[in-house]
Amino acid sequence: MADENVVLVSFEEESNAYQAASVLKEASAQGRIDLQAVAVVQRMEDGTLRVKEGDADDFPVATWVSGAVGAGTGGIIGLTLGTLGGPLGLLLGGAGGALLGSLVDLDTAEEAESVLATMARAVEPGKTALIAHVTEPAVEVVDGEMERLGGEVVRRPVADVEAEIVAAEDAAMVAEEEARRMLREERSAERKEKVQQKIDELKAKLGGS
Repeated sequence: MADENVVLVSFEEESNAYQAASVLKEASAQGRIDLQAVAVVQRMEDGTLRVKEGDADDFPVATWVSGAVGAGTGGIIGLTLGTLGGPLGLLLGGAGGALLGSLVDLDTAEEAESVLATMARAVEPGKTALIAHVTEPAVEVVDGEMERLGGEVVRRPVADVEAEIVAAEDAAMVAEEEARRMLREERSAERKEKVQQKIDELKAKLGGS
């Protein structure tokens, strides 16, 4: 039975990522895999992801992926890039890798760590990676071709990636609401302090008159 996966492959040499995309397209044309979408991306020094090459319908070439999930892209790959290229992706790439661990129930111990965290750390600043949505009758096809090109493969089921993207959106909304609540409380406390200061000043004037 074929498995539907999101595959991310990081490369030291940028040219190998482009070659890898061509290899996957050829393997799909030969019927060895079913490639739904593929893109070559690069993590810039400021943490954003730049789509260097991709299928025209889904990935406008040389677009920037930031903040909004799926910005300028389509499908599961676009959603993944939108998350990895935003503020949450930067957090997951560092010490916050376990952030989503309590939000998503994964089936195996091997996948106990956040799926998105694993992918975020695989694309370090300055590195180029290939990300693909692929149905694989056997993982050896992609693994063998990517290893030949010096790529390091991270593979996760589409269902797991989708679940974490939803969890990431929910977590971001909760965090935003919490931030707003704290800001309201701080403003309220500051307002009360100013009012009290004015009252004290008036009392002082009345007492001195």
